[in-house]
Amino acid sequence: MFRSTVFISLLILAAPAMADGFNYNYLEGSYQRVELDDSFVDVDGDGYGIAGSFALGDSWHLIGGFNSTSFDVLPGIDVDLDELVLGGGFHTSLTPNVDFVANLAYVRLEGSSLGFSVDDDGIGASIGIRAMASQNLELAAALQYVELSDGGDDTSVRGDAWYNFTPNFAVGLNIGAGEDLLSYGIGARIYFGN
Repeated sequence: MFRSTVFISLLILAAPAMADGFNYNYLEGSYQRVELDDSFVDVDGDGYGIAGSFALGDSWHLIGGFNSTSFDVLPGIDVDLDELVLGGGFHTSLTPNVDFVANLAYVRLEGSSLGFSVDDDGIGASIGIRAMASQNLELAAALQYVELSDGGDDTSVRGDAWYNFTPNFAVGLNIGAGEDLLSYGIGARIYFGN
């Protein structure tokens, strides 16, 4: 199951940060729906996440987040997956409306069910862009990779669309896809200190 759940660990890694026009200081909360379908398991789940970014100068940022997803495996039996991500990244402007973003992070996963738990950790990386499609609409896309100590490695893609109601508040949609997993969700973001 860890091989398939690698994709879940990528959901937070793509959380963008911001430069000149993009604010790299934010906190966000999200709700996710996850569909996992591989050769062993075909289950759906949902959960929540919190994430944040903190700018370090003009080109660097710290990232962190926690994501918790519960899968309904059988009636009365759930498998819970918790993920912690801590890391940092680099961002630079490609054009006045487009930023390149690269992140590297420590990833820790813990799965639990019926009083038993299993954990694994590893490294996650992502590269992507953030683009202002209009004055209020930001689009982001990222290619993500995670390698776990015991659970193998996997690659996925993610896309986000954030509508900025004010310079300090945005609401967004996201979708992520990998070999065995599809996720989609909604979120809200609060910006500060730009």
